[in-house]
Amino acid sequence: MEELNQPITEAWLSASGFRWHQLDRQPSKQWLLWLGSAIEEGLTSVEDLGVEVSRTGRAGDDSEWHCWLRRDTAGRYSRFLPIRHLTCRGDLIRLIEGLTGVAWNPENHLDGSMYTEQGAQRVRQIHNRLDHQVLLTRPKWNRIEKDDTRGRALPEHAEEAVKRGGAQ
Repeated sequence: MEELNQPITEAWLSASGFRWHQLDRQPSKQWLLWLGSAIEEGLTSVEDLGVEVSRTGRAGDDSEWHCWLRRDTAGRYSRFLPIRHLTCRGDLIRLIEGLTGVAWNPENHLDGSMYTEQGAQRVRQIHNRLDHQVLLTRPKWNRIEKDDTRGRALPEHAEEAVKRGGAQ
C-alpha cells in the first residue's frame, strides 16, 4: 500500500484522529492518540495507553518524528517511554496495530482515541444524542475550543499555570 511509505505530516495525523498539545516554549506540537479504548481486556481507562509523536526539530529535516508511549492514570502522573524515531506512516500504523491488536481504521478514531468497531459505534450513538448535539453547537469562546484538532488540557498545563501564578 503506497500510503504506508508516505511521510508523517500534521495534516495526516489530524485526519487520522490524533489531537495535539503544545506547552509554551515547546518547539513543535505533540500529537497524541489514546489507545486504551481499543484494548478491551485488561485496561481500565482510555488514557491507560497512548502513542505520542512530535517532530525531532533537527534543522532542515521535517521528516523525522520522535515517538513515545504515554500513560496517564486518572489524569495524573504522565509517564513517557521513548520508542524510536519514525519517518513514514506505515511505521506508526504498524506500531499502533501491534500494541492494540486492532486493524488501523481512522474512521474509528474519535475525539483523540482509537476504538474497536463496536466501541466506535457506541461513541457515535452518544454523539447523535440531542444533549450531545446541543453541547457541540454551543458558542466556542476560548481559542482552544475553536480548534477541533487540539486535545483537552493535560496535567502539564495545570502545573504550568500554577507555576506562572495563573491558577491555584
